[in-house]
Amino acid sequence: MSTLLDQVEETPTPSAAEELSGRLFLQTLDTVELLNVYFGIQLGLYRSLSNDGPATAAELAERTANEIRYTQEWLAQQAVAGLLIADGDEPSTALFSLADGVSETLVDEISPFYVGGMSYIVPAIGRALPSLVAAFRTGDGVPYAAYGPDAVTAQEALNRPAYENSLIDEWLPQVPDIQARLADTTSPARVADLGAGVGWASIRLAEAFPHVRVDGYDLDEESIARGRRYVTERGVAGQVDLEVADITQPLPRDGYDVAFFFECLHDLPHPVAALEAARSSLAPGGSVIVMEEHVAENFTAPGDEVERFMAAAGVLWCVPQGRPDAGSEVVGPLGIRPAMMRRLAERAGFGSVEILPIEHPFWRFYRLDG
Repeated sequence: MSTLLDQVEETPTPSAAEELSGRLFLQTLDTVELLNVYFGIQLGLYRSLSNDGPATAAELAERTANEIRYTQEWLAQQAVAGLLIADGDEPSTALFSLADGVSETLVDEISPFYVGGMSYIVPAIGRALPSLVAAFRTGDGVPYAAYGPDAVTAQEALNRPAYENSLIDEWLPQVPDIQARLADTTSPARVADLGAGVGWASIRLAEAFPHVRVDGYDLDEESIARGRRYVTERGVAGQVDLEVADITQPLPRDGYDVAFFFECLHDLPHPVAALEAARSSLAPGGSVIVMEEHVAENFTAPGDEVERFMAAAGVLWCVPQGRPDAGSEVVGPLGIRPAMMRRLAERAGFGSVEILPIEHPFWRFYRLDG
């Protein structure tokens, strides 16, 4: 008669191959579920359930102008995945409602928990995938435009909650002299938002400091076009100007009291040139603030979840987008460590690089002076 210890010892230990195959299955599951989240956001399904209340498949299809059969299949999938609650035994007749937390994470774009932008990354990369495969052969870059409008949606959604909730109340207080300069009404400050995207940071700065002037620059025309609409909608058109411009070249204007790079320096083909342009655009006593990836200070393999995300994004998103230019020196998200940031700043002529005491799981903040 075998003892319990004998039974434990006889239980086979999963092989490395078994564990890895299980892990990759779960990652595939996560990917296909994330694509269904994309449908829920893109087609207005979550928003209708949030704003208009629970619905059957027929009711939700009518509300959102979608076809009933596809809507029913999506509702069943979401209930199986745990994002919806089904009241009833048949998907065709059940009443569906949002599970706890879904409204904050997938409907409310300014909630600190909103992650809806994540679902747009997969289709954007899918659109660019043939170009990415070709780039591995040729060494060419893959321009941002190749990823399509979903890339702009992903980019604008990912960081917006932080700009809405943390930029003014949590981050700026850690640089009190810059906060004071922005708050000074006797001599209104001028701000440059470099790599502004659709301009959510520019808009939030203008709202918090109604007398400052913010110029946002980005090379992507679609982002700037969207941003100009948002500027008008938020009522800051008199303060914020968004302009298509290459921030690795001398900027159209200068005299800035502070220039911000919000999570974009690592994407640029010529980061030193961008820092030089920012430095040249400053008014006397002006500073540059850089928000960049909070990766480990040294290459670490295997890495934690944040490191893994940054590494994957480097291959699929950041490095390819930074390589269309000849002589590209794109750093990528995994390479923008403190030592690299100091080297880039020194090459651009800055005499001082300070890591700011802002705690965040994804981003590290630097102040460049001199």
